[in-house]
Amino acid sequence: MDQRQLSIVLKLQDEASKELRKLSGELDTAQKSTSRWGGALEYVAGAAKYAVAALGTAALAGATWGVSVAAQLETAQVGLGTLLGSTEKAAATVERLKKEAARTPFELPGLTQAVQLLTSVTKDGDKSIDIILNIGEGLAAMGKGQAELDRIIVNLQQIAAVGKAATIDIKQFAFAGIPIYEMLTETTGKSGEALAELIDSGGVTFDLLTKMFDEANNAGGRFFNAYVNQSGTFNQAMSNMKDSVGILMADLVKETGIFGGLTQAMIVSSQWIGNYKQNMADARDTLLEWINLLDQKTGLVTLLKDAWANLVFIFNDQLKPALMELWETLQPYKPYLEALGQVLGTMLVIAIGGLIIIVGGLAAGLVQLLTWITKVVDAIMSWLKPALDAIGTTILAVYDSTMKLIDAFKSAWEWAGKVASKTGSFVSSAATSVANAILPGRASGGPVTAGMPYMVGERGPELFVPKSSGSIIPNGGMGGVVVNVYGDVSGKELVAKVQEGIMQSLSQNMRFAV
Repeated sequence: MDQRQLSIVLKLQDEASKELRKLSGELDTAQKSTSRWGGALEYVAGAAKYAVAALGTAALAGATWGVSVAAQLETAQVGLGTLLGSTEKAAATVERLKKEAARTPFELPGLTQAVQLLTSVTKDGDKSIDIILNIGEGLAAMGKGQAELDRIIVNLQQIAAVGKAATIDIKQFAFAGIPIYEMLTETTGKSGEALAELIDSGGVTFDLLTKMFDEANNAGGRFFNAYVNQSGTFNQAMSNMKDSVGILMADLVKETGIFGGLTQAMIVSSQWIGNYKQNMADARDTLLEWINLLDQKTGLVTLLKDAWANLVFIFNDQLKPALMELWETLQPYKPYLEALGQVLGTMLVIAIGGLIIIVGGLAAGLVQLLTWITKVVDAIMSWLKPALDAIGTTILAVYDSTMKLIDAFKSAWEWAGKVASKTGSFVSSAATSVANAILPGRASGGPVTAGMPYMVGERGPELFVPKSSGSIIPNGGMGGVVVNVYGDVSGKELVAKVQEGIMQSLSQNMRFAV
């Protein structure tokens, strides 16, 4: 190979290397773009997956919460039914309890327990709720919460059970933040030693305490409108929201049958697990009976068993020995088969490499084509843009001129209309004045001569030329029509008399006009 051939080969090699590097860069760019798209899609898919998972988790949590609240209300209703001796009264008490929990700063579980404690003493669900609301309003006014309410309700239930309040019981109210001594003074009118003597003698009873809280919450009392004053606070808003959502979820799981179905499923499952050995034996026997019955009716089970047995026999007796013999026969050709596999693998690798080179060349050509098309489009747009701008400017100028011409024409037309209107009014007024000056008028009545024109008219001046002589009767001279009816007449006779009188009056007026 001479120097010239060697130079040509090296030049071709350099150009090929450049094209390969360029192709490699383009493939790398394409790979990065694909990776970015793939990352974005993975991010969207991941976000959607997490959103669905979050919604599912929220739905499951809501259903669980609803089941828990429904179970609490169901248990409370059963207990209240026992205390009140009526399931209807118990249901009504629970419904009112749900409404009160959604408007007070106290939560449903605590109020439910408080109602059960007091109803064991009062035997009246509504009365128990009234007492709890009165005490709760006092606590809300003092900025206290559920813990203090629980303490006072337990204390009040013990006072009712004993029949009187001891000194330690009175102090429990004070510890909860209630100004108990001042309230007792307002209710009993006693203070100092007199009040202490009243407490020591057992004069502070359950009824006295409930009366005291009721008076404190009436209009003018120290705790009046405490719930309303607390309604805008964060704690009460949070408590009301929790109770409202809990009650909503409880009603949903009950109305949709989830609560009842879950309860029944747990009952059945508990019963089945409690007797699982016998249940599993029964299930096994039932399955065997069904299989035997199917075999008796169709013979399908026996057929499948025989077919499986025949398949096992054929494999062990014929197919397995043939496979073993084939394996032993192919052992001498194992090196040739391995070499053939290597050759085929090498050819496959070369083919894939050539395919990659071809695809790279096509990609480079496509890139060049797109670049050329972009340049052509840019050149065309750079040439068209001035022309399009000029056309747009011309169209706008023509439009502006046309609109100005239309406005001028409208102004001239309006001016001509005003001139015509004024001219018509002037001509009409002049004509009326001339007619009034030349022609005699009969607005106040008087004689008229046949063939002579006169100015008349009840709705403006009109020209009247009578065919015969007569008189014009003025408006004030026409008078009314008087009809005198004598005798006892009614119905059609009265109508006939009136018609006759009107016709006579009209005839007289017409003769007088002529």
